[in-house]
Amino acid sequence: MIEPIDYSVRVSRRARHARIVVHPNMSVEVVLPQGLSSHHAANFIREKKVWIERSLKRLGDFPKVEEGNDNPSLPQQLRLEAVGLKFSVVYIKTGSDRIRLVETATGLEIRGSIEDVEKVGVTLRRWLKGKAKEMLPQILEELSEQYGCQYQKVTIRLQKSRWGSCSRVGNISLNAKLLFLPRHLLRYVMLHELAHLKHLNHSPSFWAEVSRTDPDYLSHIREMRRVNGAIPIWVES
Repeated sequence: MIEPIDYSVRVSRRARHARIVVHPNMSVEVVLPQGLSSHHAANFIREKKVWIERSLKRLGDFPKVEEGNDNPSLPQQLRLEAVGLKFSVVYIKTGSDRIRLVETATGLEIRGSIEDVEKVGVTLRRWLKGKAKEMLPQILEELSEQYGCQYQKVTIRLQKSRWGSCSRVGNISLNAKLLFLPRHLLRYVMLHELAHLKHLNHSPSFWAEVSRTDPDYLSHIREMRRVNGAIPIWVES
């Protein structure tokens, strides 16, 4: 007899496709875009049963849920690998309908109606984008000066799939999710966009410019194809 898999279902306004998340506390969650029924979730679970069981088996030690937060979709710790920062997250339920995030000396405090996962997610994404605006332009400026590539301005966004872009007038856009990548991959993405200041295409001349600033760019491209697992669920929800 095949043992059924216990799972929860969450509908997300930001989700474009159905996906399954295996959380560190061994719970399984199906995230559905609006418009799909729970019947779709059940079929999806059956299709991915082998993958789910394999993922659960790989989980050894996992972080405990902080007091005040029993929802696996919310983080207990944030690691911004690109800038070497780590934040513990504490959730404190209060009578307020609002969500308030405070950055303390030891981490982040989130106060308010913390049972509202969507609202907490919006607050965390706003904080992440603010952190990226604080830190990413400085790193880009240092690389720009080091390699003599002058851009016009930099914009920080929080996009689903695009890590960065460069416009015809020399404006660079960077994804706030870059903060979760290892520093060498953040550096590759920035150098890639800076190379577009000289070649606004992907011609051999463009890749020659990338190679000049990042001789290991081919291995970095291969790594970039596997980095989606480094992005926490609350960022994508």
